[in-house]
Amino acid sequence: MAYTHVQTFNPEILYAFDPLNEAGNCSKTHSHNFLEISILLEGEADYLVDGSRQDLRTGTVMLFNPGVKHAERQKEGTFSHQLHIGLTNVSLNGLPRNHFPNKRALLDLGCYADAFMEKAWRVTKEFNEQRSEYQLMGKGLILEMLGLLLRSLEDGSDNTIPSALSQTAVRQQHLVNHAVYYLENHHSEEITLEQLAQQLFVSPAHLSKIFKEATGLSPIHYLIHVRLKHAKELLKQEEWTIKEVAQAVGYQDAYHFSKLFKKYYGTAPSQVAKEQRTV
Repeated sequence: MAYTHVQTFNPEILYAFDPLNEAGNCSKTHSHNFLEISILLEGEADYLVDGSRQDLRTGTVMLFNPGVKHAERQKEGTFSHQLHIGLTNVSLNGLPRNHFPNKRALLDLGCYADAFMEKAWRVTKEFNEQRSEYQLMGKGLILEMLGLLLRSLEDGSDNTIPSALSQTAVRQQHLVNHAVYYLENHHSEEITLEQLAQQLFVSPAHLSKIFKEATGLSPIHYLIHVRLKHAKELLKQEEWTIKEVAQAVGYQDAYHFSKLFKKYYGTAPSQVAKEQRTV
């Protein structure tokens, strides 16, 4: 089964970090509204997943779908080096948004384990060193890792859930995916809800309803999210002024852009630029 549509499959990386946990470290039970991959690069750790205790060793991979409660504890005399990757805007055919088709969080990657771990170490290196284009390199590696996870789940079908969406829901999912794809690729243009709906051959009201149900945002608020996300990256580049960044992401009024940016991120774009360029 093909879970992805290459054109519209474009996950957003929320974070990728690799903590070193010493004996006694622990986390409270929590869950997310996005997808999280946790990888034990070295050592061992004790996890609690939906009330079930798991003793993990080097090379273990956990995949937490939204709502899956988990916590971790580092036993006395042990340590662990882990990689955690948070992902949103993940859309797989026949599944709710930001979900993978695994029944259990603990995965068996089988013959894909070595290739997966090699890429996990490379992701760790990219995000730690932060050389030029590290985010692009990291995203490419993470996409490969997701492909390996899907292949391993297909091979180990006892840990795979069937399609959870009706045909109507699948059609709506495809519509939302194409709307997201259009907004991501045309964010610098003037876009209204009516224009977006016309591109997708649906009514504005219908598009707005199913888009918000799937993403939690209206199409226009999602567009703002995309624009400001791209703006934050451009602000790290010394050759861009605030006005140029604003225009590059679709705002002709730099003052309006600055107000939106500060409201969204809690800090002015000029401050972000200053902090990034002095690192």
